[in-house]
Amino acid sequence: MPELIHGLATLSRWEMLTDVHGLLSVLSLPLLGAAIALAILLKKGAWAARPLKKVLLWLALDLALLDVLGLIVYAPYRAKDGPRSQLLASDQTAWLHTIVFEHKEFLAYAPWLMILGVALVVQALDYRLNGHHYRTYRKTVTFGIITACVYVFIVAAEAVLVTKAAPLK
Repeated sequence: MPELIHGLATLSRWEMLTDVHGLLSVLSLPLLGAAIALAILLKKGAWAARPLKKVLLWLALDLALLDVLGLIVYAPYRAKDGPRSQLLASDQTAWLHTIVFEHKEFLAYAPWLMILGVALVVQALDYRLNGHHYRTYRKTVTFGIITACVYVFIVAAEAVLVTKAAPLK
């Protein structure tokens, strides 16, 4: 345990910030899983609406903070002699920035906005989502959460692909 505390104490602020960014990324996974499960359970009982609202709020907050920290953490990537310059310098790696990283940058905003939209629907309809007449809304909520989850996976995979080719320093 003392080694762990010593190791954490020796991290720079920058390393701590990048670690928090990673932690928020990992935290989104169980929140997405819980949201999907609760959305599916809406069909079985109206009780699922209340915890779903809470999970969606935490998830939207997590994903928004993840994006904000991502902008900060990836600032060195965009620096004059940073990884972006290294990727663009070669025809063989330029696509990693012009296609993959640019796609990741824009797609990263979609999940938290989708979750926020889904959260507003759940907030407005609440326990009524359990009703037969709200079946389309339930499906829309579930689809929105699953789509946001897929987008999170794509963004994470693209981030790993780019940082493996041109690591942040």
